[in-house]
Amino acid sequence: MAFAIEGYRDPTSIVSSVPAARVEVIKHLCRCYKVVMKTLFCMVGFLLLVGCGFQLRTWDLASAYQSVRIESHVDSSIDRDIRGVFVSSGLVVVDDGEADLHLTIDREDFEQSSDVFTGDGRVAGYRLQLRVTYQVSEANGKTLVSSRTLQEERSLPLNRANVVGSDAEKRLLVEEMRTDIVQRILRTLALLTDQVDKRSDAS
Repeated sequence: MAFAIEGYRDPTSIVSSVPAARVEVIKHLCRCYKVVMKTLFCMVGFLLLVGCGFQLRTWDLASAYQSVRIESHVDSSIDRDIRGVFVSSGLVVVDDGEADLHLTIDREDFEQSSDVFTGDGRVAGYRLQLRVTYQVSEANGKTLVSSRTLQEERSLPLNRANVVGSDAEKRLLVEEMRTDIVQRILRTLALLTDQVDKRSDAS
């Protein structure tokens, strides 16, 4: 005797679909794992950089100058980073009054633009640009570095599956660019300091 059961499904179709479902779940978990690990590495790297003060290279500036005043017209951490390098180099950083060196940070401009596209025209990555304009003078008003703009660029892949991870990586890249610009500024000052030392020795 045969019975008709409403809503009945062949159990073989359910069983046969389980392996495929498991494969999709495993693939999804693998993708999530990669995203989480990448985000974790970015965040750990960022925290290490912050914790060690970016390990900025120090320069011998104290042989020619003893104090410096930083005047910043930007709202960023670059003046703090430069201040730390000056202190590590043996200079006294003064907030007001006269100083042997006067460093002015006039501008800091950040730009993010679409750089990489997928086959269907969707954005797959960005180009990050950071520009800093500065100038340096001595206490007597002599200009050591006239208004100069430094630029750094980085590429940021777009991760649609993990927006938080992309934001963390973006912050890390921006800090990395800012660190490189600080090093370039200090490298220029170190070269000028060497010239001052040579003039002093010659006299």
